[in-house]
Amino acid sequence: TIQYALRKLADEGLVYRVRGKGTFIRRKHESVMNISDAAMKGTKGIAALVRSYGIKVKNVVLVSGIITGNRFLEDKLDLQEGEPVFALHRVRYGNKEPLAIEYTYVPQKIFPDIDKIDFRTVSLYDYMADRGHLPEKYDRRLRVVKLFPKEARYLEMPVDGPAFSFELIGVDAEGRPVEYTESYIRCDKAEFSFTTRL
Repeated sequence: TIQYALRKLADEGLVYRVRGKGTFIRRKHESVMNISDAAMKGTKGIAALVRSYGIKVKNVVLVSGIITGNRFLEDKLDLQEGEPVFALHRVRYGNKEPLAIEYTYVPQKIFPDIDKIDFRTVSLYDYMADRGHLPEKYDRRLRVVKLFPKEARYLEMPVDGPAFSFELIGVDAEGRPVEYTESYIRCDKAEFSFTTRL
């Protein structure tokens, strides 16, 4: 029973084992968020995750508007050439510290009034849910990258400092791509954990 309990605690990241020495309690870093798939389950987006840690969230909108003629985004969102895309670039703050910068793109034809919404105060996912097109499935890619000067400046990090880079495509219940996001998250404010089973 004790071994089973210790295994469960280790699976949840509360303790760690050192061969030949024993099992030790893992110190919890309140300022470091777990951005793994397991941690994100039940939340919708980084703002909800940050709030779950008791951190006050603030959004600073850098860019908000309609763009056309970008074949890369049209391909990611499965759009025809020339179809408009709404761009939303934001810096996400937690307790007045920059945590992440996000470049989000959604098809305007699915959200025709999106350019009238103030995303400094409105959650993008709440808006998408209200319009009946909240992402239900995600295709995610995670890398660790060196920050470019622009992202480093917004995140108040050194140039070439490390960051988690996420590329995400969100698909609604009807199987349509409704979101393409590239985000950079500070490595000193987040961790990514995973469990493997043999």
